[in-house]
Amino acid sequence: MHQILSSILPLLLSLSAGYALGLVLPHRHIRHGSRLLTPLIWLLLFYCGKEFGHVLDDGAALGNTLLTALVYASFTTMLPWGLIVLFMRQPAAAAPPSDDSPTDAPHLLHALRDCLLALGMVGAGAVVSRWGWNWLDTISTTQLLYLLIALVGSELVEVNIGKAWRAPDVVMIPILVILGSMAGGLVAAVCTGEGIWTSLALSSGFGWVTLSSILVSSKLGSTYGAIAMLTDLFRELMAIMMLYLLGARCSREAIGICGATALDATLPLIRLKCGTSHVTLALISGFVLTLTSPVLIMIALASA
Repeated sequence: MHQILSSILPLLLSLSAGYALGLVLPHRHIRHGSRLLTPLIWLLLFYCGKEFGHVLDDGAALGNTLLTALVYASFTTMLPWGLIVLFMRQPAAAAPPSDDSPTDAPHLLHALRDCLLALGMVGAGAVVSRWGWNWLDTISTTQLLYLLIALVGSELVEVNIGKAWRAPDVVMIPILVILGSMAGGLVAAVCTGEGIWTSLALSSGFGWVTLSSILVSSKLGSTYGAIAMLTDLFRELMAIMMLYLLGARCSREAIGICGATALDATLPLIRLKCGTSHVTLALISGFVLTLTSPVLIMIALASA
């Protein structure tokens, strides 16, 4: 328990500090700070690629890493979808049809471009790791992670949840996503031969790429950190595809598998494909999963 608390405490302090800062800063300053999120994520992914470069540079290891990540991403995406379908069969609020909207393609391309840029930054970091530029070591992935969490905390001030917590969808969807991801991790453990606690750690990122990779690598090493990173990248890619294909007809399921990214990265596509009536659901689901992810990862890692 002491190890779990000591690991989670810095994350909670960073989140609380960011939230407190958001409370005292003017609204325009929060908006300016939110613009730093994307470049900071890219920088963090670059450093993750640099840290995992020896894994990504090994052809045989890379193939195994990609396959393992794909197995985890597939099960932790589809089982939450299945649980939401199973336990929430009542019809969702109708979303405006958007399949023929001329803005569909730009939004999809924008989301896919961000994923490709994320992969590109990881690749760039892996390439740079060969050159041994020691001056890059003046910044650590842990420092960047704490800064990222603080920025996320400052943005949470903007989340107006109001009475939305009382809606059954808002309560159930993140719970079903957590349960489905855990179940998906256990199935993936059987398929890959990994330990149960290791698999639960790998399945608890909910799409939060930078967080999961850094926390997992700090305990299990860079190979598992790379698997965690690619697992959550694949989860985000799958969520984008499902949003585009089925978001208008299966809004709750699509929002659920977006995981923590529903709070930021996939929110514009959710607004477009699921309708503005589902934005609050997306924000709260993403918020809950964002807060839950580091806790579950650290509990699993402490037991691994």
